[in-house]
Amino acid sequence: MIMSRRRPSLHGRPAGEQAGRPAKSQPDRAAREAMKEERDRDAAMAMKEYEAGKRAVLANTERLRALRLAREGGEARTKTAKAAKKGS
Repeated sequence: MIMSRRRPSLHGRPAGEQAGRPAKSQPDRAAREAMKEERDRDAAMAMKEYEAGKRAVLANTERLRALRLAREGGEARTKTAKAAKKGS
């Protein structure tokens, strides 16, 4: 199979039409800096939200673990108390 050496068409247009169009204007330096600062602020805010959520999950896990251990400890004490009464 012989492959064509022509450039593929973009969006259904022949490759020659793409070259004749003017390039998109690049944002000036101040606009690029402003966009970069906005991305940095968004990233920092997202990280803070992520960390806050992580802390909340860890706190809830710790609370539930303490409740479970207290419940299991109470069950163990009642079992030993019942066994002591039966033995007497």
